[in-house]
Amino acid sequence: MHVIDTHAHFWDVDTLHYPWIEKGSPFDRSFHLSDYQRASAEVPVRRMVFVECDAHARCSVAEAEWVAGLAQADPRIQGIVARVSFLDDEWKATLDRLAAMPLVRGIRDNIQDKPAGFAVQDRFVAGVREVHDRGLHFELCLKHPQIGETIGLVRACPDGQFVLDHCAKPGIAAALREPWHSDMRELAAFPNVVCKISGLITEADWEKWVPDEILWYARACAEAFGPERILFGSDWPVSEVAGGFMAWFRLAQALSANWSEVDRERFFWRNAERVYRLTGD
Repeated sequence: MHVIDTHAHFWDVDTLHYPWIEKGSPFDRSFHLSDYQRASAEVPVRRMVFVECDAHARCSVAEAEWVAGLAQADPRIQGIVARVSFLDDEWKATLDRLAAMPLVRGIRDNIQDKPAGFAVQDRFVAGVREVHDRGLHFELCLKHPQIGETIGLVRACPDGQFVLDHCAKPGIAAALREPWHSDMRELAAFPNVVCKISGLITEADWEKWVPDEILWYARACAEAFGPERILFGSDWPVSEVAGGFMAWFRLAQALSANWSEVDRERFFWRNAERVYRLTGD
């Protein structure tokens, strides 16, 4: 089997500043490459993509440089999604520096937890267009009530590629299926959007989730986007709070169990290779 993990995080609380990490939380420590290697040891991860960890905007370049250094130790790291805060005064200079780095494939500026309308304000839309102008894709991290404005963002940027993280974080713990399901189908109608089926176990009850409730949302995404526009991602180490890497990987295997071999390959690596512009394993 061949797997490309399109959503791996590493962070070092002694080196970079992460304002979102609460003291004493499960995330209040460093999660290193070596931790990832142990957590994923039973899975044939041949390549991986690092996704920025919402470090302070001033740390964006330093974070990407740090991960580029990790890639020297583990050459499976073949892509970086870096952070650019479009509300930062120096965002264009930051984007230029990141775009010049060989491993950077995409840019993210989290929409989740931002006020309504954040993703469609003029400055944000202009920033996303600048990302696309540099040949990079834009990665979408949002929660399900924000799908509507995200559709507005995608509509305003018809010529660029978007990667949706974590199926737009549906309200699984509250068993909310609508309007998420309808909104996702509307978003999937845009051919320049692909969807990571990732991060779902942390949107459920961390202690009490059962496979079927997670799989309903995963199957809905797979159906909406189709076999050529879905990607596997671990969302490690965030996934650790709800069972960890192997718990999620087993669900991904269950999701794809009845698919053709071609569609399983698309989900686990072929689509990622195309979207992230990766070369041989």
